[in-house]
Amino acid sequence: MKKPTIWIVSSIAIITIGLVILGFMFDVSENEKQNGLTGIYDVTIDGIIAFVEFEQGKPSLYQSDKDGKKELLAQFPVDQTIVDVSFSNDGQILSYAVTDKEMDMDSNTEIHFIHMDTMQDEVAFTENAIVTEIAFDPKDSSLLFYLRADTFTNYSPITGERPHDFDVYSFKVDMKKSERHTHMKKYAMSSLHVSSDDDTVFVQMTDDDDVQSADDVFQAKQRIFQIPLSDPEEKEIISDPSGHEDIYDFLIIPERNEIIFQAVSGTKSNGIFQYDLFSFNYETFETEQLTTMRSNASKPLRGPDDQIYFIVDRRFGERQPDYHLYKMKIDGGETMEVPLNH
Repeated sequence: MKKPTIWIVSSIAIITIGLVILGFMFDVSENEKQNGLTGIYDVTIDGIIAFVEFEQGKPSLYQSDKDGKKELLAQFPVDQTIVDVSFSNDGQILSYAVTDKEMDMDSNTEIHFIHMDTMQDEVAFTENAIVTEIAFDPKDSSLLFYLRADTFTNYSPITGERPHDFDVYSFKVDMKKSERHTHMKKYAMSSLHVSSDDDTVFVQMTDDDDVQSADDVFQAKQRIFQIPLSDPEEKEIISDPSGHEDIYDFLIIPERNEIIFQAVSGTKSNGIFQYDLFSFNYETFETEQLTTMRSNASKPLRGPDDQIYFIVDRRFGERQPDYHLYKMKIDGGETMEVPLNH
């Protein structure tokens, strides 16, 4: 081989090796690219906020005090994710649920309790399934309810694999025992709330009990259901049964006979739906739009001084979300962003 040829081959080899090394040095997985606030949060009546951020793909649980000062409570590897958080009614326990970021049929979920007086973090129990939401009973801080999916599959060829076959469960802390309350095996179930007055829970799911055909499936609407734990089969719709819109996240305001809920408020020029918050009075059947965010307002929660907190994704419909926390008065009006980065 002539010297110029050897030089060219050697140069190509050196460059190739260099590029491979640089590739390993600078390769960042899709998981590691995740950064910023998520839509997972909870707030106490005293104004303490627990929220989840991604930091170079690592799910990180923080708390923020009333002055906006934040403190790291827990952090997990990039292959895991925190799917929900919930404060006990007295604010003494913060529970959170951790599972695989890339879920599959073998995914388990760890439910953690942080005792806020000592900051001790313990694994309360593990479910051999995917848990998507958790909520403490406001009447009993030793009782945690959760939504569990028994299947992870794609029931439709046009959708990817997702958790399905949902039911309502609870975990009794002092007895360390789980209990199944429903046997619905719903395709989807979300926005779990526990009544502060009686033994009922509230969830969002499709009103499909009378579905008999494919056309019926497309006509079925997303509603809010109240489920009595003593007789779950006697569940009833408490959102507007005659409403034509689908309802998603929601919050019950019992003393005002109101539900604050998320629904479509319009469509952008590119065809992406816009979601805002509305109120529905279940005595007068009156509905009022509370926000005009022109993006995606979701997950309304009640905070101190009758303020309603909610999440806004300013880049809804784009590849990367841009979540921000807001609050407003209970009857709507001016909205204010809540800083979480101090």
